[in-house]
Amino acid sequence: MNLIKSILGSLLLMLFGGQFLIAQQNQTEIKPAQQWLDTNGKGINAHGGGVLFYEGVYYWYGEHKLDGKSEAQFADGGIHCYSSKDLTNWKNEGLVLSVDYKDEKSDLAYGCILERPKVVYNSKNKQFVAYFKLYLKGVGYDSNYVGVAVADKPNGPFTYHHKFRGGGTNKGSGDFSMFKDDNGSLYHLAVRKPDKAFVIGKMDTDYYFPEGDYQVCKGVKVHSEAPAIIKRKGVYHMLGSGSKGWNPNPARYHTTTNLLGTWTYHGNPCNGYNNIDKLGVEKTFGGQASYIIPVHGKEDAYIAMFDIWKPKKPITGRYIWLPIEFSDDKMSISWRDSWKLSTLND
Repeated sequence: MNLIKSILGSLLLMLFGGQFLIAQQNQTEIKPAQQWLDTNGKGINAHGGGVLFYEGVYYWYGEHKLDGKSEAQFADGGIHCYSSKDLTNWKNEGLVLSVDYKDEKSDLAYGCILERPKVVYNSKNKQFVAYFKLYLKGVGYDSNYVGVAVADKPNGPFTYHHKFRGGGTNKGSGDFSMFKDDNGSLYHLAVRKPDKAFVIGKMDTDYYFPEGDYQVCKGVKVHSEAPAIIKRKGVYHMLGSGSKGWNPNPARYHTTTNLLGTWTYHGNPCNGYNNIDKLGVEKTFGGQASYIIPVHGKEDAYIAMFDIWKPKKPITGRYIWLPIEFSDDKMSISWRDSWKLSTLND
């Protein structure tokens, strides 16, 4: 009887659609580059994403990739959301914004490219605002917009609102970060098309549109993309990468004390070796930065999010989450085969 109880305590069998699904046992460790399953035992489908903390819960938003499709076959299906209280066990909240399969004239018509979603809470409007790279159907990667969707709840559903040209040119912008400063001001930081300069623009108080011109971020290396930003002790830290398409390359690290001022380049902050994919820091363990998570309830604790891209079968892309450590106020990110949230800063 005890053996039966032990087995039932670890695995819950559920009948769904004629198939038995195995619910995940409560996970205690984060295992970078290994398949990450949600609380229903299914692979997490939230690529190139970001995390929002709201009222004690973390919400992970990412690209929903379609099974059986490659990036060339339009694998983007919308924005997928997961929720967690411990950053380790994630509940599937479903597809919170879908591409449009019926209206070919819609900005979100199936065949569009929808990438790197980030969500910010606007306390003025009591609204959750999602941003994503939007390449309209049939356009390809030459010209794009920033798509904007809104919701009344963090787990959606989100409603498409509008689009704008990011970067201050008629070609738009590429990889981006939305950074909300201590005073509530929101900034859009992105690599500009077509010259690949890294630029910044301040958003209006609704968080809907840039309120003025973009300016080039002095000191940031050209062709820097995949930016992820935090503010720590009055210093802005930006993790990113070079521009190599889907191929991994060395991470890049910049800091500044003024978002609109000059940035300082510090090289590659990564250390160690990914034993699963047999890749080191020259390939950023096989990943590319997507976001930095501040861990609430732990002082000076942050997690760097990276994505392992699989363009031929995007739904199989994996995630690398690693703790950020600071020495002399500079970040470093070291490989770990597995780690627990409880060990941060211990």
